[in-house]
Amino acid sequence: MKKTYLFAGSLSLLGMVAGANIATANEPPKFENLIAAEPQNLQVSEALPAPNTIADASSTITSVNQLLANEESMGQVTSVSQLSDVRPTDWAYQALASLVEKYGCIAGYPDGTFRGNRAATRYEMAAALNACLDVISDRFATKEDLATLQKLMDEFAAELATLRGRVDNLEARTAALEATQFSTTTKLTGTAVMSVQYGGRPSSPNLSVSPAGILTPASGRTNPTVIAGVILNLNTSFTGTDLLQTSLSTGNGGRDAISTYGLGLQTTSTLAQPPVGTTDIFSRPLPYFNPSQYYWSGFGPGVSLYRLAYSFKPTQDITITAGPQFYPSDIIDTNSWANSPASDFGTYFFINNPFIVPYAMNFLGGAGAAIQWNPNEGPFTVRALYLAAEAGRAASGIVPPSPGGGFGGDPFQASLELEYANTFGNGRNSYAVKLQGTYSKTYGIEAQAGGINFELNLGRLGIFGRAGVAGIPSTYFPGVSPLPFSAANFGLGAPGMMAYTFMAGIGYKDLLVPGSVLAAAAGAPFINSAPTFGGGIGNNATQVNVEAFYKFPISDNISITPIFTAIINPNNTNGGGVFSGQPILQGVIRTTFTF
Repeated sequence: MKKTYLFAGSLSLLGMVAGANIATANEPPKFENLIAAEPQNLQVSEALPAPNTIADASSTITSVNQLLANEESMGQVTSVSQLSDVRPTDWAYQALASLVEKYGCIAGYPDGTFRGNRAATRYEMAAALNACLDVISDRFATKEDLATLQKLMDEFAAELATLRGRVDNLEARTAALEATQFSTTTKLTGTAVMSVQYGGRPSSPNLSVSPAGILTPASGRTNPTVIAGVILNLNTSFTGTDLLQTSLSTGNGGRDAISTYGLGLQTTSTLAQPPVGTTDIFSRPLPYFNPSQYYWSGFGPGVSLYRLAYSFKPTQDITITAGPQFYPSDIIDTNSWANSPASDFGTYFFINNPFIVPYAMNFLGGAGAAIQWNPNEGPFTVRALYLAAEAGRAASGIVPPSPGGGFGGDPFQASLELEYANTFGNGRNSYAVKLQGTYSKTYGIEAQAGGINFELNLGRLGIFGRAGVAGIPSTYFPGVSPLPFSAANFGLGAPGMMAYTFMAGIGYKDLLVPGSVLAAAAGAPFINSAPTFGGGIGNNATQVNVEAFYKFPISDNISITPIFTAIINPNNTNGGGVFSGQPILQGVIRTTFTF
């Protein structure tokens, strides 16, 4: 900003130079004196000899050079309050405040005064006026600028008219949308999955039930099936930092081949349901041994409440989630390569650690609460949760009854997860490690489990996996076993067991086309230390699951994913007869729509 050598008389000049007398600082000039003033009377320095000069010079300044010589004697001010001899009661106070604070073209004396009652020379007036005009010209367009602008407007008149029409149309559409929108706080999103699958075992007897009530492996190949599932989400935010998610799910009830083999099911003579001999893994009680079926199998045909939970942040670092229906995998055991059944692996085993997120809990979901703490939004995160899957049922309405149902009863899980995640290599690479613990009771099976979840991303290449160990004491409910074909041998008084699980995989992104993902993984759902059950005909091997997929994006909202799954030694069996150990093979083509 240019300095101006001006004091009280300088740009109050229209009021102060009229007539031969100069008004005092506290007395405004009379209107009639302004009218009667002659042009020659504007020579202020001649009308009243100045008793002082700028910066106390010995003579009145009469040239620009003299004015410039006093440049260091005066300082620019940015607020009228910096001038000690200017009072709000002065008649020119508002005008002076505007010149100082709005235009910045006023300078005071070194002693912090303005001396508004002294005379101004014509040079001082010219310098002050010029400085203020410079400010105005800097802030506002000149005539030349306006002429150039008009020329440009004329040259682009058609384009401007088109743009104006588009803006008007956009405003009209926005107004119509606001008038008819569902909600100002809620957004609808959704996932629709359509799948075709074919699979089975090369050859095997039909499903049968032994005299002891033990399920044998199921039949051979099944016919191809079509499976559909839809999840609609209403995402509501009231403050901008919270989220109320209400989700509904439905489908056509389609089944995949793996789900027809009843992996993990036991004799049901004690538990009463599902009926003896059924292969319906969707009936309670659900097994602890992960059944490994396709995630979208069994969706619908009715409409169900899939999720209802509210998340909010009481502080910047803490997120709390609570609700009557959400899933452990919403909070813990996430992995960017193996977590989403709509976009990566398709079967339950590869989506979550079966000990940290027991199948019964992640299949049913439940009521509960979770807390996440991420200090200073850094690399370290702590998560904890408690969920009860049958929280809406009375204790007498669920098996087992010791105790079963309700918010504190079986089935439930309590989990803790510690995560450290960071980047390296200038942000091109990343890693994440999660240490986990879960205590659960699921339909008579009590387990204390620990686990690890990891991923290492090296550019487009990823290495990932999960592992877990569970201590399973003799069950508190007679005749219940975590193993298939063995319920009668694992109950009260039976020795406990240690069980182990793992999976590991490798993946590559953007292969052939941007947005694509190729990945494969293998693992064992349930490696156990228990003795052979079922009279020596079961639990004599380790089941191994293998799965691979290639996600091919059609657009940002549509993808097609071929998936191949093989289950070797199903139900931890490999023997003669009905326990031949023949693998289950399944192929799926999944099409996913997101909106």
